[in-house]
Amino acid sequence: MELVVNPKINKNELIELYKSVGWTADVNNIDNLRKGMKKSYVIAAYEDKKLIGLVRALSDYATVVYVQDLLVASDYQGRRVGKSLMHHLLNYFGSVGQIIVTARDDDERIGKFFRYLNFREESKNTYEIDRRD
Repeated sequence: MELVVNPKINKNELIELYKSVGWTADVNNIDNLRKGMKKSYVIAAYEDKKLIGLVRALSDYATVVYVQDLLVASDYQGRRVGKSLMHHLLNYFGSVGQIIVTARDDDERIGKFFRYLNFREESKNTYEIDRRD
């Protein structure tokens, strides 16, 4: 697996990845998603030059990071792709005080994943690392 920071992702790859996890609202407005990605910090995961996952964050690079998207193609879930993406993101933003994720689903596996990465559940589906403590 290769991780690429702020890659140029073609439209079809992006559509295929988001569809594979059922995020059709994003696919329905793919041009806006692509505009948003250009203003975000993005790490993409590739396997044999195929896009298999990505994490997208919004930040002021000083006090807070919001993880907007974390997704792994359905065929690659459970293979530590998400973990690798998040570790890279957490290392990159190592000096930022707060990292916040709001999960789209109320799936216990998601909560377990973020707790494994040392996030605390702050409210329903919202997880945080607060380094200001």
